Amino acid sequence: MINFSNEIKSFIFISLIILGAYQLHQYLCETYKITTPLASIYIFNYSAIILFLTISKLNFIYSLVNILSFFILLTFIKMLSTIIFFLYLNSDGFYDIQIVVYNFFPVYFLLLSLEIIYLKKSLNNI
Repeated sequence: MINFSNEIKSFIFISLIILGAYQLHQYLCETYKITTPLASIYIFNYSAIILFLTISKLNFIYSLVNILSFFILLTFIKMLSTIIFFLYLNSDGFYDIQIVVYNFFPVYFLLLSLEIIYLKKSLNNI
């Protein structure tokens, strides 16, 4: 029960960090009149990290695959999905893809840092 409570707290913490970053990012984009699909960027990154951490937890519980191999595989899948995300936005033609990239990667690296921190905590508990 304590472990489940910690997982819920971690999920709430990540959600609040993302919500705060989104509000700040949206404020800055409105202030400087930057047109970018912020909601899509944040939804994509948020769903990617939640999916990544959930699948990682399931792998820790059931020991399906070697942890390092699993991390590399999920990272590769996340990179491919990021490329597909950019190809989709570029094909739309509504947004300047360079502006989208500049707005995407700070969020990506913030969430990547949180992902690594939570994976490190999970690995320490093994």
